Amino acid sequence: MKNYEKKIEIIVDFIKKYLLEAKAKGIVFGISGGIDSALIGAIASKYFKNNHLALTMNINNSLKDIEDGKLVINHFDLNHVDVNLDNVYKEFCKVVPNIEKGLGNLKARIRMNVLYSYAVKYDYLVVGTSNADEFITGYFTKYGDSGSDIMPLVNLTKKSIYECAKLLNVPNQIILKKPTAGLFENQSDEEDLKVSYNVIDSYLEGEKIDHKDKERIEYLKSISEHKRKFPPSPLPKDKLL
Repeated sequence: MKNYEKKIEIIVDFIKKYLLEAKAKGIVFGISGGIDSALIGAIASKYFKNNHLALTMNINNSLKDIEDGKLVINHFDLNHVDVNLDNVYKEFCKVVPNIEKGLGNLKARIRMNVLYSYAVKYDYLVVGTSNADEFITGYFTKYGDSGSDIMPLVNLTKKSIYECAKLLNVPNQIILKKPTAGLFENQSDEEDLKVSYNVIDSYLEGEKIDHKDKERIEYLKSISEHKRKFPPSPLPKDKLL
């Protein structure tokens, strides 16, 4: 489906329907300064004007990400709360020292806890911002940025994210920004993945791609399969031992 207006309509209808089914009053989401969360912000501003909350959650964020987050908030006039989590992060690192390997994931999990705290406060649902490329390759933190009630962008390729963002007037500064998870300085999504989003898009759309790229994507998919499933158990979860 190349009709991007239709894609947006499907996403908006899905969110509205799920809110009704869950008897929730609105949506809460994080704004990182990146394209995916900016698209959610654009949707919230236009279609959920009076029942959304956008959080900016600083944990040693780069100045660029902070500025871009503010740009999105102001551009769409989002209902907004700024939460500085630097001290929370520092205290956690004191309690559990020598966890350098997992520090990026820790940031995502702290932010998830804050999102759910506000969700409980306002009876809102937490909206995840992962797209199809991130989901298939496992480029997200388990129980971190994947910790959400709904994932309305997970069926959109990265190209579709950009096209929908353009339709909803996301600032050009955000659209042109190099994709990054923002967990470390000078981090780049495509450098982490070792394959470009354009190639992943082509793979997802069933197009022929380079054999090595296909192997890389399917390797990432295989080793991250546990992230897309509930924790395993000896028997089906509706059975007793």
